[in-house]
Amino acid sequence: MWTPPVNFITLHYAYIILLGIVGLIVIHPYGNVSAIDSYFFGVSSSTESGLNPIDLKELKLYQQLVTYFLPIVSNIGFVNIIVVVVRLYWFEKRLNEVGPSILAAERERHHSALHNNLEKQQEKADSTHTEEAHVRSYNAPLEKQSEFEDDKETEESRVEPARSPRSPQISFAPDPRRGESEGTALYIPSPREQQRGMAVREATRGNPEEDEDEISPAPTRRRSFPRRGSSDLKVSKAVSIERIASSLFVLGPTNSTTHDHSETTAETSTSLLPKIKPSDFRKEDLPKLTRREKDELGGLEYTSLKLLLKIVFGYFFGLHVFGAICLTVWIQFAPQKYKDILAESAINKSWWGLYSAQTMVNNLGFSLTPDSMISFRDATFPMIVMTFLAYAGNTFYPCFLRLYIWLITLVTPSESAVRPRLKFLLQHPRRCYTLLFPSRATWILASILALMNIIDIILIITLDLDNPAVNVLPMGPRVLAAIYQSASARHTGTAVFNLAEVHPGVQFSLMVMMYISVFPIAVSIRASNTYEERTIGVFRPAEEEVEDGTVRSYLLTHMQNQLSFDLWYIFLGAFCICVGESTRIMDLKDPAFSVFSIIFEVVSAYGNVGLSLGHPTVMTSLSGQFKPFGKLVICAMMIRGRHRGLPYKLDRAILLPSEREVEDRAVSRSGAGEDVDVKSWKEGVRMRKALTC
Repeated sequence: MWTPPVNFITLHYAYIILLGIVGLIVIHPYGNVSAIDSYFFGVSSSTESGLNPIDLKELKLYQQLVTYFLPIVSNIGFVNIIVVVVRLYWFEKRLNEVGPSILAAERERHHSALHNNLEKQQEKADSTHTEEAHVRSYNAPLEKQSEFEDDKETEESRVEPARSPRSPQISFAPDPRRGESEGTALYIPSPREQQRGMAVREATRGNPEEDEDEISPAPTRRRSFPRRGSSDLKVSKAVSIERIASSLFVLGPTNSTTHDHSETTAETSTSLLPKIKPSDFRKEDLPKLTRREKDELGGLEYTSLKLLLKIVFGYFFGLHVFGAICLTVWIQFAPQKYKDILAESAINKSWWGLYSAQTMVNNLGFSLTPDSMISFRDATFPMIVMTFLAYAGNTFYPCFLRLYIWLITLVTPSESAVRPRLKFLLQHPRRCYTLLFPSRATWILASILALMNIIDIILIITLDLDNPAVNVLPMGPRVLAAIYQSASARHTGTAVFNLAEVHPGVQFSLMVMMYISVFPIAVSIRASNTYEERTIGVFRPAEEEVEDGTVRSYLLTHMQNQLSFDLWYIFLGAFCICVGESTRIMDLKDPAFSVFSIIFEVVSAYGNVGLSLGHPTVMTSLSGQFKPFGKLVICAMMIRGRHRGLPYKLDRAILLPSEREVEDRAVSRSGAGEDVDVKSWKEGVRMRKALTC
């Protein structure tokens, strides 16, 4: 039995379809809305299309609340918040799996290093003590020392009958614990080697493999002091020699208390060792990671993700709060004519402010007033606020989000621990968030969107100079209304003009803008994915393969594929509706029900915009006049269009900083121009799969 693959796009489809069914279940039981219209409302709300089969003010308050909350939880910003939460969950799971073992190994390594250092320190202290005792032996009375040396010379003469003349020399006796037969000496590393962490160590004399690296000790034959004529050899010289020996053979203090200090340090440090024994870190007894330990093991990416969650959460819901406050306060003190418009439809002023802010931020398109926003098109303040909300909520969402993070970076002190995380988000955005792009890609996206909006504004103003439906407004409010309408043509779907009465060229341009509304952001996602590591979005292989490796060729290829892919759905949807509504289309007495109007409606549904040419007999979308079959086709178009431009799947594996090095090496080799084959390129992917099994 065939089962769909469990990936991001499949789960997103299931999520949106489920929300549409929730709308049906909640709205229909009251009985004032048919089942098909209830489902239509649910799908239109969850896909943020904004096409309404009946007037929204006819719904009960709880039904309006459904259309209020469904767009919030299905908004692209909210969905990406969920993605960040899920990635943090995977990160936490990965850290909980390997983190305690890593910490235990690190502590055991630290314990071993400390133990070895203490042993070396003890050996050095013992050696220094022996050397001090031997040097002090030379400071005894000369007569007694001379007798001892005479006896020693006599004894040595038996062993070495013939000895060559020797220059005056003072040498140290060997360590009493080691015999001279061992042939060992201390190797003193050079300053450069000491900087690399190399300590003083014992070298075996006569080892051919170490001749180049080790230093042989000086001969241990001692020179006797003469009985007379040796007054120039003072005790101070012996002490100075002892100090020189200490500085050469012992790393640390060179005073006479070195031995005592070393013994005290060794005893004190050794008393702490039971607290960090390796046996304390058995797998079954591994402690849970603290928040600080997780931050250290997760690295900068993990802490940046945690910060990003707070940022996008505050940005998304902050827009709702900002819009609601602005519009609610404005309507309370607005001119009386605007209050009368709400009073005629029995709409609460505060509820209008809350709902209008939500419909603009989520680019929904529903409006509590029957004529959308036509009644408020000459109100300057709400036009400015709602245009900003439309841009910040969807159209310019990646641009405004990056600007928001950049502004936070500016006001964050340089010594703050948050600043490196903000820098990481700005420098490596695609490793953390699907809709956060690098600087260059963001500027390109902003330029494209600005150009599209400017073209739309110019067309609306110039083509309708003599159109009473548009030029009824003075030039100032007309330009502001045109700016608002161009923003709505991208996603919002609210209208300040009767679109059925505007110039046909404007109607066609609006339809084109609705169709390409998703292209800028979708292309930016894919374009930024070509030079980042595809750690967030992974697309179908056919869409990734570009014959020529340039970004320009890649974008052109994607646009061609997208155009050819989407048009089939639009043509199929329009054809099905034309077949189902053929009787009304052929009715010459109903010119508003035309093929162009149907195509306009299908494109609006597929683009999740919500603009409609409507019908003269109702204050709803043209979809409200369709038969149940036509409404189901529109629902299918809305669901399919909601998934344009989304990643095919998400990378589930979460790499710790040390594990990411495999991919980084592959990326570095690729960036250096080396020929990295497919097996080498996917080395990091295989490691991630192995680590998460």
